[in-house]
Amino acid sequence: MRLSIFLFAVALLHGQQAATYDATRQVKLSGAVTRIEWVNPHAFVFVDVKDSSSAANWAVEIGSALDLERSGWSASTVHIGDTVNVDGIAARGTHRQAYAKTVTLQGKRIFAIASPKAVAAKPEPAPRWPNGHPRLGPEPGKSGHWGTASIPALVQTSAGKIAMDSDGLLTNISDIDKVAPFQPWARGVYEYRQRTLLADDPLKKCLPPGGPRQFQMPNGFQVLEQPELGRIFILLGGGDRNWRVIYTDGRPQGQPDEVVRGYYGNSVGKWEGDTLVVDVVGFNEHFWMTNGGLPHTEALHLIERYTRTDKNTLKYEVTVDDPRTYTKQWTGGWTMNWVPNEDLPEYFCEENAEQAFTR
Repeated sequence: MRLSIFLFAVALLHGQQAATYDATRQVKLSGAVTRIEWVNPHAFVFVDVKDSSSAANWAVEIGSALDLERSGWSASTVHIGDTVNVDGIAARGTHRQAYAKTVTLQGKRIFAIASPKAVAAKPEPAPRWPNGHPRLGPEPGKSGHWGTASIPALVQTSAGKIAMDSDGLLTNISDIDKVAPFQPWARGVYEYRQRTLLADDPLKKCLPPGGPRQFQMPNGFQVLEQPELGRIFILLGGGDRNWRVIYTDGRPQGQPDEVVRGYYGNSVGKWEGDTLVVDVVGFNEHFWMTNGGLPHTEALHLIERYTRTDKNTLKYEVTVDDPRTYTKQWTGGWTMNWVPNEDLPEYFCEENAEQAFTR
């Protein structure tokens, strides 16, 4: 029974929560609300929990402001002074912090972990432009965007399936050498990040999710194509509301030392049949290029391939070429599902509320 509870709890954690919370530590809290922090990426309710001799203030994470708005939460849902009951998962260490599975007020459940959206499975052909190229965005007069990646982290295709959680933390640390063909220093960095539970992840400071990680954000992304101008915009629904431009006007790729180094690099694309092939250079070193902490240097060079295999599926394949970090080129990838009839969520990452409370 304990194992089944543990597995259920792990399934609830996502988007860095698994690195912060210990799924084996189930807690039940009851007390008066003292503060509400309505921020992204993590909104919090602070609760005074009393026992027979003292009171302790707990920070209870209840998802992002965007998730709460979707579930119908409003400014009148809970007030300072209301007594709530929380069923949750405690943080690692001694911090008085918990991740809520449910929150109830006067016997009524006001918050619960939402189930993932079901995606239509009916196969339909990919929509196309008049020139025959597949559309990577919505059809004319319609809306929609792409969801997040089908796997939690980038690993080399030859590795097969590697057990890890939704943050890219390996279930078995001994699987490190299957993930990618690391140079010795890079293997050490990756192992350190894994063993410290991704504590230094730049994403926690709202820095942009560069490289392939841009497609692993929970709110997905949108593609805006402008073939008449020879460019494609990728608008990100997570991180810090960033975007990148892929130029398809036939220009050559610049030399890495000639371009301005950034989180998304300089992208030049061309169509090869139904696949958009994108050459990307000019990265900085201020981000982790995938969940789980894969390292890279400024020598990183990516070849991305985007193929809309049908209306509801986008296949993403990327070849990683960084001789300073890896012993050879390697390839990995995933698929992403279409979310119809929805605009990209208005999500802005803000300073985390948990940094403000007393430990």
